[in-house]
Amino acid sequence: MNVQLTLVLSDITGETGMRIIRAIVAVNATRTTGAVPRRALRQERGGNRQALTGNYRPEHVFELKQSLALYDFYTEQAKACDQELEDKYTAVSPCGPRRPPVAGHAQVQTPQT
Repeated sequence: MNVQLTLVLSDITGETGMRIIRAIVAVNATRTTGAVPRRALRQERGGNRQALTGNYRPEHVFELKQSLALYDFYTEQAKACDQELEDKYTAVSPCGPRRPPVAGHAQVQTPQT
């Protein structure tokens, strides 16, 4: 695709990066050449449009579309896992208030793996 996103973005998984990726997939799914639409960029700075203009070959757009779908799926799975862990964590109540260690007694260290 010879698109130079590094000239435009510092983080491809940020809000702007994902908006640009989604625009590339949406706009170029049926055509082979083109650029990201102006609405995908908040501010058009010099060189943005040129950096995002490329030869969008159908197989590359398809691969990008598949990668985006996997990214979305794994992001949702991670959110579901985080929510489940949060639910389990809040359901567990401590046995009692934590007491400060007694002076002079050795503290038990948990083994690190």
